Amino acid sequence: MNKSIRRALYSFITISAGISLVACSSSDTASTTTQNASATEAAGVSGTASVFAAASLTNVAEDLAAAFNEDNPDAKLEFNFAGSSALVRQISEGAPSDLFISADIANMDDALALPEFAGATSKVIATNKLVLVTADGNPGEISELADVKDSLVAICAPEVPCGTITHEALDYADIELNTSSEEANVADVATKISTGAVDAGFVYQTDAQSLAKTQDNTVIELEGIDANEYPMALTTTGEDNEVAKAFAEFLSSDRAKEILASYGFGTN
Repeated sequence: MNKSIRRALYSFITISAGISLVACSSSDTASTTTQNASATEAAGVSGTASVFAAASLTNVAEDLAAAFNEDNPDAKLEFNFAGSSALVRQISEGAPSDLFISADIANMDDALALPEFAGATSKVIATNKLVLVTADGNPGEISELADVKDSLVAICAPEVPCGTITHEALDYADIELNTSSEEANVADVATKISTGAVDAGFVYQTDAQSLAKTQDNTVIELEGIDANEYPMALTTTGEDNEVAKAFAEFLSSDRAKEILASYGFGTN
């Protein structure tokens, strides 16, 4: 399958906002020029950018995009959410991407080794921490990590960040799961928890915060693991995309940090 066909196969979630701006007219040419320049500046950047983002950013992305669109009403962001390793693979296979946000450094390093990121550097915009979360009401009566040995537990695939960290936590505690449900990404694990399909699952603290809005979940902190960092990097096409560059800059702003923090992310 060639790259052009692959591009057509990838689906995107589009978050956009549009506002029509009309400059006031004036008989004075100099005044009109100034007003038009001000209107253009106020409109911000325009166009479309493709953002490949880790699945754990799904919930916060809409608010980030909405805040970005306040100053850039003619900009459109197309989000593709998946496990970080899957996103790297998609980009390597030709999927069009302007900005990549990984849920860990390892997958970002893999991305930066691709020709699509030639000369690119990454910047960390947030952190997150893996936790063990029970289903609503804690039907499996799980009160500590050791209790998951004989419970039905959802975990991420080992190649994605949440899966890697899950195995680190289990190895540290010398625990082996007897029954587990392996999912493609952390969003799928969170779905298993929310629907009661499993007794518990390993997700990020941001997912735990989201689940707690409608459910009575027990959250268990994990030892032997570090918080994972979320780096972003522009692709070579992104370097020439004004919307992608503006959104990347926005993600380092105080406003973006405020939004990320409200969802449970750590910010620098």
